[in-house]
Amino acid sequence: MKNILILTDFSDNSWNSITYALALFQNKRCNFYLLNAVKNSSDEVALGKKNREEKVDSKKELELLIHKISTSQLIGNHKFIPISSEMDIIDAARLQISKKKIDLVVIGTNGMSSNGRQNNISPTSEDIITKLKCSILVVPNEALFKELKKIAFPTDYTNFYEAKLLENIGGLLSFHNTSTSFVYMAKKTAKLDKEQCWNKETLHDYFLKRPHSFQEEINENFELSIEKFIKNNNIDLIVMAAKNLNLFEQLLFRPKIKNIRYYFETPFLVLH
Repeated sequence: MKNILILTDFSDNSWNSITYALALFQNKRCNFYLLNAVKNSSDEVALGKKNREEKVDSKKELELLIHKISTSQLIGNHKFIPISSEMDIIDAARLQISKKKIDLVVIGTNGMSSNGRQNNISPTSEDIITKLKCSILVVPNEALFKELKKIAFPTDYTNFYEAKLLENIGGLLSFHNTSTSFVYMAKKTAKLDKEQCWNKETLHDYFLKRPHSFQEEINENFELSIEKFIKNNNIDLIVMAAKNLNLFEQLLFRPKIKNIRYYFETPFLVLH
């Protein structure tokens, strides 16, 4: 049974991430831990009452959320556990990851910065992705689960650990008839060196009994590369290694191009 931690602030984006996760794991039995974190103020005298009210509201909202899930067609054969915390969201999530042996963290994003002019993941979401040492499913506000047929794994073949990391998605692949496309991304055409060739071969060996392919996208802007690949190949999910910061900078954290559709529609699974 999988242990899944969903971070919620009771927003529409958060609800969308919950429905996506329920649909993704509808054929499995999971423990879903629903975490809402309300950080306590250091000024206990002046704001103590407000904090107590926030804590009560948090628990009440979690009860309402679980009731909403219980009336959903996607409820499945799962267990739902509410958690209200007065800790910072990062610290609260770290604690639960350790205590509950969490396999996956789920967060929802709205795909826009606060000024609404530039695609940009929020600082809190960026901290969650980079600081929590757990696989993380990032669900944009317009993502709708239909099926999980095609996964894209952007790579430059410079990291040996990628094949081992992919063990983390074995559960998804075993429950869905899914094919994986390894997408070599580079800013200019160049021959793979010996190490890159070896790492590519390792990926091939690991997926020898699973549907997979190797493709490439050459473009100065990685976000245009992945946008084109998603559109042309009907990709349902992007899987990335958390340590590949070069790709993360352009694809998720600080893309240079506005209104990239994958930013609003395509979920990312970040593997630690």
